[in-house]
Amino acid sequence: MTAFSGLPAREGPLTMGQANMVRCVRTDPPEHMNYRVVRALPAGVTPEAVAGAVRTLVARHESLRTTFHGDVQRVHGSGVVALGAEADHTVRFDLENELPLRVGVSGDQVTLVTTHSAADAAGLAVLLADWDDIVVGKPLDPVTAPQPVDVALAETSPAGRKRAEAALRYWDGALSRVPRSTLAVSVDDTGHEWRLPRLRVRSAGAARALARISARTGVSGSAAVLAAYAALAGLRGGLPLTAVLSISANRFRPDLRSYVGPLAQDALVPVPVSASFEEVLAGVRGAALGAYQNSRFDADALIAIMERVQRDRGVFFARDLVFNDMSAAGRTGRPATTGDEVRAVWLPEATLPCRTALWVHRLHGELDLTLWADPRVLPRDDALLLGEGIAKLLIAAGNGNACDISEISGIVPVDRDDSWIFTDGQWVSLPEVTRLVTDACGFPASVDSDLVCHAETPMTPAELHTECLRRLPGRMAAIAPRHYVLAGGEGSGR
Repeated sequence: MTAFSGLPAREGPLTMGQANMVRCVRTDPPEHMNYRVVRALPAGVTPEAVAGAVRTLVARHESLRTTFHGDVQRVHGSGVVALGAEADHTVRFDLENELPLRVGVSGDQVTLVTTHSAADAAGLAVLLADWDDIVVGKPLDPVTAPQPVDVALAETSPAGRKRAEAALRYWDGALSRVPRSTLAVSVDDTGHEWRLPRLRVRSAGAARALARISARTGVSGSAAVLAAYAALAGLRGGLPLTAVLSISANRFRPDLRSYVGPLAQDALVPVPVSASFEEVLAGVRGAALGAYQNSRFDADALIAIMERVQRDRGVFFARDLVFNDMSAAGRTGRPATTGDEVRAVWLPEATLPCRTALWVHRLHGELDLTLWADPRVLPRDDALLLGEGIAKLLIAAGNGNACDISEISGIVPVDRDDSWIFTDGQWVSLPEVTRLVTDACGFPASVDSDLVCHAETPMTPAELHTECLRRLPGRMAAIAPRHYVLAGGEGSGR
C-alpha cells in the first residue's frame, strides 16, 4: 500500500458516464471491465520512486481517488492505493470502499490496473501518458480538463439536462425503426465465455481511398469505414436499414480531450443499405452526425425507453454490430502494405461480449482494422469476406467505382427459406418464434405468418408476452408474437 493525504476532498452527483459504468463494473465480469497495463520501469527507478509516482498520479486525477455511494461520488483527500508485487485485474473493484487503482511492481516492470468507472479508453491513454512522464521525472503541464465532479455539475445544469433529454428522444425514435438484429441467428449464450476470433485487416490503398472519399463527399474517414461495415453486414442480412452501435468518445469540446473519467457511451447510427455505396455514404453523413450529437444520456432513462420499445415491438435489441474508432490514439509506425492490396491475418482469440465488432486502429498512411466475430453467428469464411470486403469497398469507392457492393466484396444475402418472414423492417424465423412461445408457456404453440400465436395455456396474453421477452436474449432469429389467442384470454399482451 501507499498512502496519500492533504489533497482536496469533495462530493457531487455522478456523471452520466459514471452512472453507466458503475453499474457495469458492479455486474459484468471484472475481466471485461478492468484495464491491465504493463509498463517497463526505467533503469534506476526504485520502489519508493514508484510509490511517489502513484501519489502524483492520484493527486493529478480525481477519478483515481473517487468512491461511489448511491447517487454520490466522493473524492478523497487522503487514503491508500494498493501497491505490491502484483496487481490483479480479475478481481472486481469494490467501488464503495476501494480506490480504483492497483499497482504491482515486479523486477523492471510495473502493472497498472484500473476500471471503466475511473476512465474510458481515451482517459486511460491520458493516464498512461502522465505515468510515463512522471516515472522519469519529466515536468507535467497543468491539468486543464475538468474533473468528473465538474462534468457532473455541468450535466445537471438546465442546459445539460436539456441536451440529455434531446438525446433520449433521439434514441426513442431510432429504436422504434431499426431492426433488432442484423445477423438474426439464434444461439445459446449460457456459459458462453465470449472468446472471439479476431481478423486484422490492413491496406495502404484503402487509407488513400478514404482521403479521396472525404474530399468528394464530406464524409469523414471514420464514418466511411462505419458505412462500409454496416452496408456489407446489411447486405448479408438482406436488410434495407441496419444499425451500428458506435462507441462515441464524447470529447468534441477541446477541454474534454484530456479528461480522465468515463465519457464514452454508445451512439446508435441507423444506416440505409443500398447496392450502391455512394448512396450509403450519402445517407451515413447525416445519420452519424445525429447519432454522435445524441450520445450522452442518462443510462437508466435509456434502459427504461429500451424496455418500453422492446415490449411494444416484441423484440430484444442484439449488440451485433459494434464500431470503435480508436485511431486518434492508435497505432503508428511503418505500414505493412503499400499498394491497393488487402492483407488479412487471424489473431488469437480474445474476450469481447458482442456478436461482431470493428475496431479502427489507424486511418492515415494505412487502414488498420480488427474485426471481432462470434463464429456461431458469423463463420470465419464470412468474417473474412466482411473484413476484407470493407477495405476492398473503400478502395473501389475511392476510385469512383462502387456501384455494386456485392460484386466488389463477394458477399451475398443469406439464403432464407419460406419459414422466414420480413416484418417490421427485419427478418424473423417462424419456427424460432414457435419454439420461443412453446418454451415460454410449456404448451404446444402455433404461430402464423401474421405472428398470431395460438396456444392452450392458462396464461394471459400479458403474462405470456412478458415471458417471451424474458427468453428473447440470444434468440436473434425470433421476436415475440403480435397477438395471442390463448385459453387464458386474447390480446396483444402489450
